[in-house]
Amino acid sequence: MSMRYDQDRKRIICRWEEPTKVVMNKKEGLINRSRMITVKVNDNGKLNSKDIRRHEKHPMFPYIDRFNRMLNSIECFPDCENEHTCAVCGIRHGVSPHFDVGRQAIIWLCREHLGQSPKVNA
Repeated sequence: MSMRYDQDRKRIICRWEEPTKVVMNKKEGLINRSRMITVKVNDNGKLNSKDIRRHEKHPMFPYIDRFNRMLNSIECFPDCENEHTCAVCGIRHGVSPHFDVGRQAIIWLCREHLGQSPKVNA
């Protein structure tokens, strides 16, 4: 699972992979299917009520809600760019918050290091 806040689109994006059974030519196999949920965040830092109703019963939604509360606790809304540096290279421009599942904390990554976003098998 990886989770980040996209400041341009004002959305929290949660991605994960789940094994899916497929059948081809009468042979079964498993593939990892990539899934994603995006939830809009208002300028005041609250999750969009329509998105809450749509996703509130999904097993990943509590993680999204917790990440949003963490962002609110550091007063990241409406914009928190140029206040933090990339955890990999130290640049200040174009960084966005990511949820580090291992440390249960927020880290900041620039656009160049988005591929190094913290991930874990969900």
